[in-house]
Amino acid sequence: MLTGEFAVLFARNMARGGEEMNLQISHDHDQLLSTFKDSDYFDVSVAHAFVWTGHAAGKPGYYEAAVDYLTTGRLESLDGAKVYSERFGPDSLASGLIGWKAISEQLGRHDFLSCDAQELSNIQQKCLGIAKRLIDQKLLSGMGSWQFCAPFKIVAIQRKDLWQNESLDKVLMPLGQEVNRGIIKLFQKNHAYIKDYDINMISEEEGDLIDDMGIVELVHGICNGIALDIESRVLHVNSGLYKYGKGKS
Repeated sequence: MLTGEFAVLFARNMARGGEEMNLQISHDHDQLLSTFKDSDYFDVSVAHAFVWTGHAAGKPGYYEAAVDYLTTGRLESLDGAKVYSERFGPDSLASGLIGWKAISEQLGRHDFLSCDAQELSNIQQKCLGIAKRLIDQKLLSGMGSWQFCAPFKIVAIQRKDLWQNESLDKVLMPLGQEVNRGIIKLFQKNHAYIKDYDINMISEEEGDLIDDMGIVELVHGICNGIALDIESRVLHVNSGLYKYGKGKS
């Protein structure tokens, strides 16, 4: 059982590992943005997000095809991106790209490079509302919460100028198998930070976007509690859980 000082020390080490991971992702994204300096910032972030989640291989051909599809909607570019699908297959990758193309068309352009943390959270909530309407209209299917939240995490990671802003903790972070597995491991250790939660609400498998957002918000609450206690960010706790869930400890 992890309680008291041991629980806090564990959480601090986990978040520190998450911050180190985020610094590396930020460096990688800076390089990607430099390569695609004439492309839309968020389109590049979506393409990178699907590499980070394991939906696509981070090859130049993938990025070129994915960014072009998100920019132009050319189906041949979508087919080109699908060639680089990885652990979830081409259909899952295509669903994510198609979903974000549809959402972005209704969202319009936003300045992700200069928005503050509260504005980033507001944009995410606006996108969620758009996604829900598209699902109700049967114009969007196959997108899960992981694919929806991941691009916002990439933006939050790259925008290191927002890391000290408490409002960044309002941005909902992606789960996926690794983060969910990390939470389950905390339950198994009877960790103090999850003592008021039910393990049966957590699953390693991703469902549809609407159903999954309830779990996303639940886990976000856990991460926020940890972040407040150790004076960190939900962003770093989320990445720390990813590493913890992926490890063997």
